[in-house]
Amino acid sequence: VCKATKIMKETHNDYVVTGSTLPGPNPNVDDLIDVEAKVIFVHGAYSDLKNETLLKLLDDISSRGVIPGVATHNPLSTIQYIFENAPDVKAFLIPFNANGFMMGDKLALEELVDTNKDYYFMAMKTLDTGRLEPKKAFEYVSQHNICAVAIGMVGVEEAQISTKIALNALQK
Repeated sequence: VCKATKIMKETHNDYVVTGSTLPGPNPNVDDLIDVEAKVIFVHGAYSDLKNETLLKLLDDISSRGVIPGVATHNPLSTIQYIFENAPDVKAFLIPFNANGFMMGDKLALEELVDTNKDYYFMAMKTLDTGRLEPKKAFEYVSQHNICAVAIGMVGVEEAQISTKIALNALQK
């Protein structure tokens, strides 16, 4: 992945790297720094614990000159914890999709996202693990305060189709 990232940065002038730490004992921040990630999200395995380890990882990332962010699979309580305990963190990678998959209270999360315009929310699980058509998925996301999407793809054709639809929906 790191080699592919370096190739993309060399061949595309608008390519921005964001990444997530690993969920195990070594969060792998150094590799993300090496590929010049602009934002590093702390993995949900750390962030959803809402403890001192999370806060230390966020400080470590910030001290290296990189924007710290929080990835979460439990968005409402984890985001609230960050608002209260790490107010300088402004970037969140959250499950966000038309079906409400992994969002918890869908309406409450939509309200939180849409009323916090000074924060940056990146959506994941946007296609609800293949249950949503890309057009419907990205039109839904485009109606909310979502600044980017992470799209899981397994094939070249799927990547081309999903990327084209996402760009059309999100660049309105």
